[in-house]
Amino acid sequence: MEEIINKRDFKNLSRQFRRISGQLLNCGDSTEAIRFTKRFIEFIDNEPLLSDFIKKNHTEQFDMDRIIKSTNVNEKYEIPIEINREITFIYQLLKYTAENFDQYIAICRGYAFYKGATYRDCINKFNHQVVNLLVNHITDYLEGISIEMGLDEKENAKILVQGSVGQLNFSEQNLEAHQTNNQQSDAELVSLISELIKELKNEQISDSETQEDAIDFLEDAKRELQNGTPKKSVFRRVTDSLSQIRKSVDDSVHIAQLIDKAIVGFSQLPF
Repeated sequence: MEEIINKRDFKNLSRQFRRISGQLLNCGDSTEAIRFTKRFIEFIDNEPLLSDFIKKNHTEQFDMDRIIKSTNVNEKYEIPIEINREITFIYQLLKYTAENFDQYIAICRGYAFYKGATYRDCINKFNHQVVNLLVNHITDYLEGISIEMGLDEKENAKILVQGSVGQLNFSEQNLEAHQTNNQQSDAELVSLISELIKELKNEQISDSETQEDAIDFLEDAKRELQNGTPKKSVFRRVTDSLSQIRKSVDDSVHIAQLIDKAIVGFSQLPF
């Protein structure tokens, strides 16, 4: 694995993580919380910096099936004391939940086991006492990187993530991703992105937050293509946001066709 992350990429990643983790932490609905858990785990797994953090703290493979089944309905989980084991345990618990349950309450009944407690009470307490621990560890990790990068002092700070369990190298120099690109195809894609940005700015979309993100990410993608160093994480973010918008757009409208063409174009880039 090798990926360059610049100052803008890092800020976008941090903002995305705050939003995605916040959605999970603030959700009290059992079905909706599963959807947010899947999004949370997928985001961690697909972002090199975050997946690297999980790998570095991996201590063991917990038998989550046995742990969940052996934990009584009125009991809380025995979360390890050591920080790296705590990170590993909670990550694996949430990943198992995302892959095996369709109701979030299945893992958190014991966190509000008293008369009159609702599912929402159980979910909120579990999120506060368990999920929030992992979110805080990742937040601290990102803040530490921000300090190492010198985001406030170094305008051109970059991170080069290398290796299956990464070495983080910080630099103000221009780092090359060592990728070959078809210049003609890139130029066509840049033109498509420009048209799509223009259409998105004029389109009325119910999810305005995702719309704004898509525009920002498209600007990032356009810049990466023009610089000749497209990064997978940039195009993954823009593809995710466009896919969300595409669900609410009728197939017959022009912007739907532009989104479809852009997603196909991004998928063909030689990462």
